Amino acid sequence: MELKKAINPTIEQTVNRTKPLIIDEQTNGQMFKGEDANGKQFVPSYALSTKVVKKKKGQPTNRVTLKDTGDLYDSIKVEAKTTEFIISANVEYFKYLVTKYDQNIILGLQEDFLEQYTKQAILPNLKRKWIQIIRS
Repeated sequence: MELKKAINPTIEQTVNRTKPLIIDEQTNGQMFKGEDANGKQFVPSYALSTKVVKKKKGQPTNRVTLKDTGDLYDSIKVEAKTTEFIISANVEYFKYLVTKYDQNIILGLQEDFLEQYTKQAILPNLKRKWIQIIRS
């Protein structure tokens, strides 16, 4: 029974320790590549006027990165809960991005990353915790 009780707290601790990794994947691993949580390109693409501005700034124009000033990326937070973790953004203009794209598509991790994260971060920590419980 102790093993079962240890699962959710151990996952929560793992998420808390690896928040920078999760945020980096959300921003640089997905958004900067122009990909949403489903691995699809953000649609609609940038307007011509936006492309001109982004080109002047030396930013990519062939995909929607949602990174103009960097404020959105800097505002992204991960909150670990007992049975889930929540990725959120705290910039004033995020509400406009949500109407244009969809919060559940903008913020969310792709399946491939979640599988690797589970194998490389969560499962080893669960194994360590279980060994600890069994030995005590």
